[in-house]
Amino acid sequence: MEPRDVKALAHDRLAVQFDDLMNDYDLKRRLETLLDNFMRDATWSGKIVLDAGCGTGRGTQAILKRDATIIAMDIGLNLVRRTVDRCNCSAVVGDVLACPFPDNYFDVVFSSEVIEHTPDPLAAIAQFHRMLKPGGHLILSTPNRAWHWLVSLASTLKLRPYEGFENFVSPHELRQTAERLGMTVVTHTGVHVAPFQVRVLQPILRRMDRWGERLLPVMINQCIHAIKD
Repeated sequence: MEPRDVKALAHDRLAVQFDDLMNDYDLKRRLETLLDNFMRDATWSGKIVLDAGCGTGRGTQAILKRDATIIAMDIGLNLVRRTVDRCNCSAVVGDVLACPFPDNYFDVVFSSEVIEHTPDPLAAIAQFHRMLKPGGHLILSTPNRAWHWLVSLASTLKLRPYEGFENFVSPHELRQTAERLGMTVVTHTGVHVAPFQVRVLQPILRRMDRWGERLLPVMINQCIHAIKD
């Protein structure tokens, strides 16, 4: 494989371990924010949803419970297979930088902790915008560039088994890109003001998330809800 492909498929090589490596508290907070908070008043029935970068299908599974029609997509074949096994849903192997779907196709594009694992995260946002119907919702989470130093340190010290792309974007870049493409940002907030892996901190972190919009510049993860004009 080309070096780019080796890095892009880093998660796929971890497919068997993927669920064990995932932090359940972090996953729960991201899903609560993107689905329960951002889409609290949305009608899901009859909507066509893309899970862009589905991993092993934890987000896909949560959306299916809301009675939407969902297509799961990931660049890794092993991850797609695990999603299908978990959810019995439609799924495709595809790259978020070159999505195999027509313009104005989806009512919702959901993507959680994906775009940073590409060579060009902001180009992925452009793809999501292209595929959304006018009035469609983008609900997305990605790490805040302000915390990239800690991830780099952990990788240097061999504390985490990951060798893929890690191109974090700042909250300003993310919001500016969405607005430049022609999207109205409804909410842009953060979760985790400190490392969520420290279990004793989790109750405090959850309370601090209430001020996620105000504390966004220093939060570990950023979550955005934008609607295509």
